[in-house]
Amino acid sequence: MCAKKAAKSDRSDPKKNKSLAIRTVMSRMPGARAADIIAAVKKEFGVAVNSNMVYMIKAKTHMASDGRPKTKQLKSKSGDTPMISAALWVEAIANARHLLNTTGGLANAIALLKAVDA
Repeated sequence: MCAKKAAKSDRSDPKKNKSLAIRTVMSRMPGARAADIIAAVKKEFGVAVNSNMVYMIKAKTHMASDGRPKTKQLKSKSGDTPMISAALWVEAIANARHLLNTTGGLANAIALLKAVDA
């Protein structure tokens, strides 16, 4: 059998890539309606696009940021790095045991940690 040649498509050329053309126009006109975006893509790139494609691209661009607030991560003493090694977990458990013994119990340790966190 003969090997098929892969079709060369230039994904960075908005005249050949409809989605890229739509994203380019949307970046310049963020609040535009679909009809306005279709007209601008046709005028600038000479590509005819469907309104459903515009709506799909709009939806996918907004999916990246869903609007939920980001969770606050606790900072360790080594900076902004999370506890990724077993040694860090062992050290944290030892520190927690020491805190429980020093404060006299779980209720006092929780109260102390809430006071420190606030």
